[in-house]
Amino acid sequence: MSKSVNAAKLAKIPPGAHRVQVIDGLGNTKYKRPAEVLDDDTVCLDASGDPIVAVKGPPGRPKRPEFAPVSDERIANLLRLKTEHLKTDPILDTLATNPESSAVLDHVMSGIASEAAHLDFEREVAERLGQPTSQISMRRINALKAVGDSWLKRKEQVASQGMDLESTAFKRLFGFIMETYKEVFEALGQRPELVETVFATLSKRLDDDWKREATKRMLGD
Repeated sequence: MSKSVNAAKLAKIPPGAHRVQVIDGLGNTKYKRPAEVLDDDTVCLDASGDPIVAVKGPPGRPKRPEFAPVSDERIANLLRLKTEHLKTDPILDTLATNPESSAVLDHVMSGIASEAAHLDFEREVAERLGQPTSQISMRRINALKAVGDSWLKRKEQVASQGMDLESTAFKRLFGFIMETYKEVFEALGQRPELVETVFATLSKRLDDDWKREATKRMLGD
């Protein structure tokens, strides 16, 4: 938001209003004194186009600010975006398709680590603005602890189950083995049509029953 646009909005603040509602550069909604509004803040307006303000009143608990009504179209768009987001969530997708997969824990660790990284950035911004950072640091410590606990749980899971056939590492290893077999077939002068037939037949054989039997063999059952 440019300085001139903010200035025009702040000029419409009525007398007696000591704070105005803004959305800061991090997307957080808060109330600020007009003199503290930054260039990258967005001054919030009500349905009439006037700034949403907090007016000094009698002592006691402040009243909840009144927000501008949200249109049905905006609500529909938010619900559509939410639905699209949920469709692409890896944790929900894995739980729906293969809830017993160890990939669930992998996605959980990745999600918590991502939140911890966001908190680290938020803390750096707060430090530069001279704002308190203790609460942000505590939230990040808790997130990092959750990552560590999940990682230890993952190690226990691998140790108890043996090799995870759904893990990225195993898929890469198995893919490399298949590439090696293909190179051997080609080195022996086998026709490409035969090689493709062999691998197509093999891919059909590697179903869920095969994975369960392979896991049992690895565990010595």
